[in-house]
Amino acid sequence: MLDLLLSVFHFLLVFTLVGILAAQSALIRPGITASNLRLAASLDRGYGASAILLLGVGFSRIYWGTKGSSFYLLNPLFWAKIGLFAIVAVLSIPPTLQLMRWIKQAHSHPGFLPTDEADCRLQWWLRAEMIVVVFIPFLAAAMARGVALSEPPE
Repeated sequence: MLDLLLSVFHFLLVFTLVGILAAQSALIRPGITASNLRLAASLDRGYGASAILLLGVGFSRIYWGTKGSSFYLLNPLFWAKIGLFAIVAVLSIPPTLQLMRWIKQAHSHPGFLPTDEADCRLQWWLRAEMIVVVFIPFLAAAMARGVALSEPPE
């Protein structure tokens, strides 16, 4: 039962992460409004929290799931998936920092809105994250089917 719950939470957190990334991408565009800027910044905090929870639940599956730790830890696809997740995490840093700066500026200067050029630069980072995220389910599906696992030679 624990394995089932961890699996469900893992999927829900993945969907949450992708949904937040898509929402941010839709909100951050040239001509962004002040309310959309605040919403994008709030979503970014949810994105970070979801990512941390996703890692926690994912690593919990390694140790408390039915497949056992060796299934994951000895699988190169697992490490490739973790690597892609790490790349997404690194790509998410510039947007987070930029949103924090914009919100700070908006508090200091009512009516502040980023330039269209700045919005486009931030969109680039979000798109880069989405491109990398697309590959993670392929690795997860292959891993779940035992691809890249082989019995050690005798």
